[in-house]
Amino acid sequence: MRKIEFYLKKGKIVKDKTVISLTKKYLDKAKNNLITMGILSNLNNKKARILLQIPSDYNSNEWVAITGYYALYTAALSLIASIGFRSKNHAATLMILEEYFVKKKQLNQKDLMLIKNAHFQKEELEKLADAKNKREIAQYSVTKQTSKEIAEKIKKDAYSFINKCEEILGV
Repeated sequence: MRKIEFYLKKGKIVKDKTVISLTKKYLDKAKNNLITMGILSNLNNKKARILLQIPSDYNSNEWVAITGYYALYTAALSLIASIGFRSKNHAATLMILEEYFVKKKQLNQKDLMLIKNAHFQKEELEKLADAKNKREIAQYSVTKQTSKEIAEKIKKDAYSFINKCEEILGV
């Protein structure tokens, strides 16, 4: 609770009962992000590439991972909204989830790690993409494979976590 107080004082989280009414909207937004993630993932499909005339060197995995992360994070925001919190900070959101959901056994530590890991994987992917953009040829082929692995992991985790949030919220 002391860490939550720290984030409250810093203004990174706000206790606000009016946000409870936004719980479902956050969850709906998370589901919308899942749809976007699925569409982006399908852009790597050979048939989609031909149909949409997508260049052969185009790779949507970075954005699959990013939208997957935002699906996870927005679902987390739905949980904290349900108990009257707004958050502007990843670490603060995780702290609230741990204090109010993990400790009360609605989420387990594994569920919390899905979001934590997705955040770090997204950052790793962005660094790799930046390296690619700087034409660091030595990393180019690694970047593509890594981004695919990260995208697939985040995609799987996003579906799992959002299902868990729906279960907790009873929607």
